[in-house]
Amino acid sequence: MFRNRQLMAVVSGHFMIDVLNSTGAVLLAVLAVPFELSNAQIATALTIYLLIGSLSQPLFGLIADRFQGKTLLLAGIGVGWMAFFYTMVALAPNWTLLLPMFLLAPLGSGLFHPVGTSSAALAEPDRASSATAVFFFGGQVGMALGPFATGYLTGRFYGLGLLPMALLAFAPAVMLIISGLHQRGMVHHASGARSKNTVITMARWLIISFIVLVAVRSSIQAVYQAFLPKLFSDRGWDPTMFGLLAGVFMGAGAIGQIVTGNLADRFGMRAAIVWPLLLSVPTGLACFFTSSIWGIFAACIVTGFLVGGQHSVLVVHAQRLLPVKQSFAAGLILGFTFASGTLGTWLAGHFADQVGLQTVMVAVTLLGIPAAALAITLPGARR
Repeated sequence: MFRNRQLMAVVSGHFMIDVLNSTGAVLLAVLAVPFELSNAQIATALTIYLLIGSLSQPLFGLIADRFQGKTLLLAGIGVGWMAFFYTMVALAPNWTLLLPMFLLAPLGSGLFHPVGTSSAALAEPDRASSATAVFFFGGQVGMALGPFATGYLTGRFYGLGLLPMALLAFAPAVMLIISGLHQRGMVHHASGARSKNTVITMARWLIISFIVLVAVRSSIQAVYQAFLPKLFSDRGWDPTMFGLLAGVFMGAGAIGQIVTGNLADRFGMRAAIVWPLLLSVPTGLACFFTSSIWGIFAACIVTGFLVGGQHSVLVVHAQRLLPVKQSFAAGLILGFTFASGTLGTWLAGHFADQVGLQTVMVAVTLLGIPAAALAITLPGARR
């Protein structure tokens, strides 16, 4: 059991960061009618939001490595930034004022994620992988609860429904800043030689396969997270219901991270990634073609568990391949993961206006098959 206050501080910050990050798809689905938003507008706003949050992470990670011993303080500033701009989003009366506030908010996420990831590993250096898994678990729980809370509150109060969540985020921001003022610099004992040797001895095509795998898998998850609310909003569902559906999808992914991490440690990354990706195809299709509401929820829960559980495993593997500074390494892989998922979301939104949202969701689900083929190149139980 983890008792480290630093770890608990960054986990609570990650929870609130991703609560706010997860509100966008539901919020825009609710505001689509009063603000007259098209699928392309929603996709473009979400794409720019995610690109700002993801592409800024390597830069913030590089800057953070110059301020060793101040990672918690920087993490607190990141959470506070998001809390402030989401407060402004909640108070915005129209799309013209809401959009710039919405697009400034992810800079806080871009700052928090690399310093939070490295802080989690440094908090428990003897159990860095487990501590990182707990860190990502906190974020996934936030991603799961955010859509449901957003659907319930915005369904009744529209944009003002975000205000309680935005104000609540100031609490971990203050906690992190206070902890950061008393933080001491720590040395991370990374096995740089082993990582360097791994990179040198791996064939170039294996690395390329891994990069493509990350891009395709993150696109599948990102499209589900972005458009599940809109798909079922178009079917006439109440905001509380499609917000709950998006929430349980991401909540299942949080549980999947813990399970998949244990499977990877026991059976190797290959088995932990290939089989879930293959199984996610029939369960994902069931999300769209099952007529029963209970069946839809069950299929989406299983799909979220299978797809969402692989994120932390792939991030940890990528960090082991990067013999660079910790915050920069974390920012680089997380930035690429989110950016590639963002591009997939943007493409999906534009194709959805042409051929229909459900058709696009089916096509994205089928990407699990080539992704599983790429995952065969990952390390097995014996490295």
